Amino acid sequence: MYLVLVEKSGAEDGLSSVEIMFYNSLLSLPVLLFLIIATGEFPNSVSILFDKTSSLAFLAVLIISLVMGIVLNYTMFLCTIINSALTTTIVGVLKGVGSTTLGFVLLGGVQVHALNLSGLIINTAGGLWYSYAKFQQRRNKQRKVLSDAEAHHK
Repeated sequence: MYLVLVEKSGAEDGLSSVEIMFYNSLLSLPVLLFLIIATGEFPNSVSILFDKTSSLAFLAVLIISLVMGIVLNYTMFLCTIINSALTTTIVGVLKGVGSTTLGFVLLGGVQVHALNLSGLIINTAGGLWYSYAKFQQRRNKQRKVLSDAEAHHK
């Protein structure tokens, strides 16, 4: 639903990815502040933050994390506006398959079972099938536009 609303805002209202990110942040901030205060995390997190700000390594990791989060949200909103919410979801599934596979290979500690492997294969096959179908749909649409233009000129 979240991605459908992003797609609708971009398509119907003509908002850019940056504008959608701004409104998303603006609307999420009150809810986030309420949850932080209601759970009692606010005083503890602020004291930990002030203690850690003297560490250069912490500040570097914090800034890198912030930049990565901004880039991730921007690209997700941009993908949704340009393509569709469904395409963004499928790309996310394929990213998850890639991350899981890399985790199996690089991190270890997980025994690969038939169920794990079949899930990865089904996810990958579904994502590739969807990608191929969208590619065919775009190619057919381009051919139709070209043939309509040629018919119009004759």
